[in-house]
Amino acid sequence: MAENGNDRAGVSSYSDVNDPRAVVSRSKFLTGATIGLGGLIGVAVAVPVLGFVLGPSFTTEDWYWTSFGAVDNAEYKKGTYVPVIFERGKLGELDRRVAYVRRDGDEEFTIVSNVCMHLGCPVQFKTTGFACPCHGGQYDVEGMRTAGPPIRPLNRFEYKVDNGNLLVGRVFATEEIDGQVVMTDQFKLPGEPVGGLLGWLYPVPS
Repeated sequence: MAENGNDRAGVSSYSDVNDPRAVVSRSKFLTGATIGLGGLIGVAVAVPVLGFVLGPSFTTEDWYWTSFGAVDNAEYKKGTYVPVIFERGKLGELDRRVAYVRRDGDEEFTIVSNVCMHLGCPVQFKTTGFACPCHGGQYDVEGMRTAGPPIRPLNRFEYKVDNGNLLVGRVFATEEIDGQVVMTDQFKLPGEPVGGLLGWLYPVPS
């Protein structure tokens, strides 16, 4: 009976992957090593990028109750916004902020953040509403966007009245629902949407 040429030479066939004497060729080894190294480089590049993109998702607003003075302060006039400058954080004067306070009743107020919901520039209150000098963002007297690039209404501060004092707490994102500005229970930075798929990338403050 004729013998196989490879068998006559005493060499196993490389096509038989179950043959224990089969070896990985040099080209296959280099291919695997290249793919593995490429994977490690991809992970090394992707981790910092993901951290930069998703980092804000785990950021919350540092807060504590801040006194805005007596609730019967004569400056707090019904239907008129009054800018209040206050310090919020550990940096003193470097962490000053501005809130616009409007009296709606004896102990009812609307307190609007002056941070534009486009890129965070400070808005200014005019007779007909708020205006951003940076990129033309416009809001009505309730802080609802009327023109320009902002994606949603101005943020608002929570507040409470304690022993005759107006105390201001956290700032929350707002959204427009049926033509009204509604305060949510979420902290959002400028440019961050409240609803939709992207809204899930940002946290509810603790």
